[in-house]
Amino acid sequence: MINTTSIPARNLQKSYKAIIEAVKKGKRAMILTTNDQPQAAIVSIEDLEELKKAKALQANLDMLKLATESKEELKSLPANLRDQASKILYSKHD
Repeated sequence: MINTTSIPARNLQKSYKAIIEAVKKGKRAMILTTNDQPQAAIVSIEDLEELKKAKALQANLDMLKLATESKEELKSLPANLRDQASKILYSKHD
């Protein structure tokens, strides 16, 4: 889990160097707020890469779940349609 600190967005312009250093050195994300509402985050490059990996992994898991569910749905099709659908969905395409 990423540690976070909230700061008003208006502080960004006058304190951007200190904020960036705090993010880099402290491995802490800065949540920028407007009227006490979160608007955006500043994260370290390392944390950004981890977030990208996590998002890609989740997308792969979602696709795997969809494929599994689709395969179950194919079982209810008549045999001739099931065979045709399996060829389309599961054959390798170059």
